[in-house]
Amino acid sequence: MSTEPDDLIDDADDDFALPRRKRDDDEMDITPMIDITFLLLIFFVVCSTMDPTKIGTIPEAENGLAIAAKNSAVIFINPGAGDDVILSKMDGTELSRDEDAQASEIIEYITGELERSLGASKQQVMLFGDSNVKVGQVTRIQKIIGDAFEDINSTYIAVKEN
Repeated sequence: MSTEPDDLIDDADDDFALPRRKRDDDEMDITPMIDITFLLLIFFVVCSTMDPTKIGTIPEAENGLAIAAKNSAVIFINPGAGDDVILSKMDGTELSRDEDAQASEIIEYITGELERSLGASKQQVMLFGDSNVKVGQVTRIQKIIGDAFEDINSTYIAVKEN
C-alpha cells in the first residue's frame, strides 16, 4: 500500500457526490407562458383602435315598434360626402352641414316641435337614417338630444333599407 497523500485524496473524491433534487414530472414552469400572454396583450392594445363608432354601421332591425311620425319630432339622416351626414327636418329643409351649427339647429327644431304640439303628444324623437350612415353620427345626434332634453321620454331610430 502506498502512503502517498495523492492516492488517499483520489479515493475520497470518488465516494462523495451531492445528490441532485429531482423535479416532479407534474410540475411545470408557466412563467414563459405568462410573459408571452402579457406581450400579446400589450401588442393588441397598442395596435388596436378603441373608437368603435368610426367603423360601425347601423345593424338591420329584425323587428321593432310601430311609431307614428306625427307623434314624434323627426330628423332625417342621410349620408353625405365621406363620414359627413345631411340632416333634414320633417318638411324637407336641410340643417347646416357644420357640426356645431347642427347642434344648435337640432335643439331649436326639437324645441319648436315640442312647443307646437298641444299637450304631451310629442314627447319623443325619431331619427330616420339611411343604412349607409355611420353609427358614430347617429350617436352624436342622440347625445345632442339627450344632453339638451332630459324630459324626452324616448329617442327612436328607424333605418331605411336600400
